[in-house]
Amino acid sequence: MNDFLSMVRYHESEKIPVWFMRQAGRYMKSYNEIKKNLSIRDICMDPDITERITYSPVDLLGVDAAIIFADIILPLEAMNYDIDFSNTGPVIYNGYQKNRDLKNIIEFDEKNLKYKTADAIKLFKERHKDVPLIGFSGGIITVLSYVLSGSSDNNLTYTKSVILRDKKFRLYKELIKDMIIKYLKMQINAGVDAVQIFDSWLGSLSPYIFEKHLKSDIFDIINEIKSNIPVIYFATGNSGMIGEFNDINPDFLSVDWRIKINDARVMLKNTIGIQGNLDPYVVQYDENAAIEETNYILNSMKSHDNYIFNLGHGVLPDTQESTLKRIVSFVHDFYIQ
Repeated sequence: MNDFLSMVRYHESEKIPVWFMRQAGRYMKSYNEIKKNLSIRDICMDPDITERITYSPVDLLGVDAAIIFADIILPLEAMNYDIDFSNTGPVIYNGYQKNRDLKNIIEFDEKNLKYKTADAIKLFKERHKDVPLIGFSGGIITVLSYVLSGSSDNNLTYTKSVILRDKKFRLYKELIKDMIIKYLKMQINAGVDAVQIFDSWLGSLSPYIFEKHLKSDIFDIINEIKSNIPVIYFATGNSGMIGEFNDINPDFLSVDWRIKINDARVMLKNTIGIQGNLDPYVVQYDENAAIEETNYILNSMKSHDNYIFNLGHGVLPDTQESTLKRIVSFVHDFYIQ
């Protein structure tokens, strides 16, 4: 059995599995050729192109799993959010700031999703039966931050004000939670083997706000999904709340590079696997330093089960393909005690 699939299902594998967040992206020559003429919307409307981009890092790098190519904001269009993808990131014109009463905003229904994500998943599984495919969604506070602020909200500055000052936050939160659950179930029904939830802004909250306003919602999402399929939860800056995930209980918790991974392992109960956490900036800037840090991470984890190697965030645009190939080979050749 494929090592990634064995690990997420049974928490053991012959070799340490490895894949990379944002492994199909701007560092790839083949991806940049496609992007010359097509927008993110164009790509996600075409299941054949989406499938080919999704598979390309498996072929190029030798990673143990693919992750479906999409964007965390696109499902919001099925709720009637008006979104523009600018050079600086998505902008939502009828979000909370300009439409606090949710005029014309509807609950998510996959029938209203114009992007062919489910078709691309089915096509991938037809073409690559032996390659595990990961589905994904944005995390609840990360997606909410775009809806509430209208664009990227660094440190959740505006989002926190809504959480603390407006009772409507609860309604907005329920709509996004419902969307995440339905969107992930759509991907599960299409055939993905596991899902990862990307909550890139979660660590910008204090542990107290997290526990009071979001912990139970993240539990609800994971509890709804993991009865069907393994769930990986990722957040950056989450060192201060790792212990809280013992209650939330994902199958795997993916951590960023700001903590030693063996320290994170100690904070989690043994039944929860851990994923991570090579610094993507080191990978982008210095290949030898990346291998050195990879070796350190692997040695710190070699006496532990329940482990998937990954970066502490997504692959950066100026990363060399050769560096990622070398990391994959190094991880696969690493001896597990």
